[in-house]
Amino acid sequence: MLHGGADHGETAAGIESVSAARWASATFLALFSMNLLDYTDRFILSAVLTNIRKDLDLSGVQGGWLTSLFLISYALVSPFMGYLGDRTRRTRLLALGIGVWSVATLASGLVASYGQLCVARAFLGVGEATYGVIAPTILMDLFARQTRARVLSAFYLAMPLGGALGIGLGGWIGGTYGWRLAFFVVGAPGLAAALLALFLPEPVRGLSEGIDASKLRAHERAGASRDDYIDLMVNSSFTYSVLGMAFYTFAIGGLSAWLPSFLVETRGFDQKQSSLALALTTFGAAVIGMSAGGWLADRLSRTNPRALFLVPGVALLASIPFLLTGIFSKTPWWIYGGIFGAEMLMFVNTGPCNAIIANVVMPNMRAGAYAVTLFAVHVLGDIWSPPIMAWVADTFGQKDAMESVFGQALSVIGAIPIRSVGRPPENWTAGLLVVVPAVVLAGFVMIAGARHLPREMALMLAKLKAKPSEKGVGNLS
Repeated sequence: MLHGGADHGETAAGIESVSAARWASATFLALFSMNLLDYTDRFILSAVLTNIRKDLDLSGVQGGWLTSLFLISYALVSPFMGYLGDRTRRTRLLALGIGVWSVATLASGLVASYGQLCVARAFLGVGEATYGVIAPTILMDLFARQTRARVLSAFYLAMPLGGALGIGLGGWIGGTYGWRLAFFVVGAPGLAAALLALFLPEPVRGLSEGIDASKLRAHERAGASRDDYIDLMVNSSFTYSVLGMAFYTFAIGGLSAWLPSFLVETRGFDQKQSSLALALTTFGAAVIGMSAGGWLADRLSRTNPRALFLVPGVALLASIPFLLTGIFSKTPWWIYGGIFGAEMLMFVNTGPCNAIIANVVMPNMRAGAYAVTLFAVHVLGDIWSPPIMAWVADTFGQKDAMESVFGQALSVIGAIPIRSVGRPPENWTAGLLVVVPAVVLAGFVMIAGARHLPREMALMLAKLKAKPSEKGVGNLS
């Protein structure tokens, strides 16, 4: 529940009297740590998927749908959590989300069937959607727009770092002690994090915008109007950013799901060694790509706000040669080098694109905007990529498909089926190629959106300085 009247005023006054840097840094560290747990729990599946498929006798398509079911629930729950996040105390929602995803992760290690695992993955999506919608809005209330690309790059650095930790730790535990223990190890710490979330402070929405606090509180009490939500759908900067991230998410989600299997089943790498090498590759790519992307976008946007779009757009297009190198090379150094270069350039987009959303959306509806973003990027993006890639791998593992015109073209470029022990032939090289057109589209969409940004950033600030609309949908009491 939002604080009202004198209570809310006292809270805001207390916030304003505390050193902004100290307040922001402490909250950032807590939210980053929680985000790291979030993505470690999410990506543990990729590391042990080969083990699960053998133990539960799953096809490639069934394995792909484990990721997609999580994302479907994630996308469906996001709008509801966005609505609550604009109207209730956000730290309570954070605690709820962290608790749900942690229990779901622990339950994944106890399942006895494919159906039970599907249910656990769906509940994982419910918990992570809650956190993913709420946490960025708190950071945006504490960090000014001049630093947002860097702050969000650092916050979302937990995504690939958690992925690397999940893949590396999961691969080692799964290969040594079994896949069930991997879920127990990564799920348990989240229960402590859920308790910690209850003690995080709640900043007034829009605190970092340099606007009079009384106006911010008035906007917060009024809430967003229905017209405001309609306007959001025709906000060009918002829609281009969301579409670009959707195409990127299709690609990175598919790669995250199937690269470990590709390295083991197609290239014949040892599971534990390849999991560690892939984790280190992702770690290095993330640190460099996200840090450089946030720093460069913030620096260039001081004189040209369009840089928030242009920097990630150019980087995505530049990642294509590296991606193809990683897919088609046969030696470990070239494979991991290509993956490193592709991921590094793809990760550049994360901070700038999320900063765009914060810069053009009113603070009292940012949770809703992030919810729409998460819904769109998953429904249009990585819900589909793992099963589509698995379908392509299965289909073009068959002799008749490889004898078609398209199959012969795949053979010419080296995308040929591989038979693993006890499994039908699968063509994971062809499966990974599905992501290439998605990355190309993401790059061009980002570049196309740049021209709209300066006008829509100015419009948001003008609305925030004005008297709030009396047509708001109001806050929950």
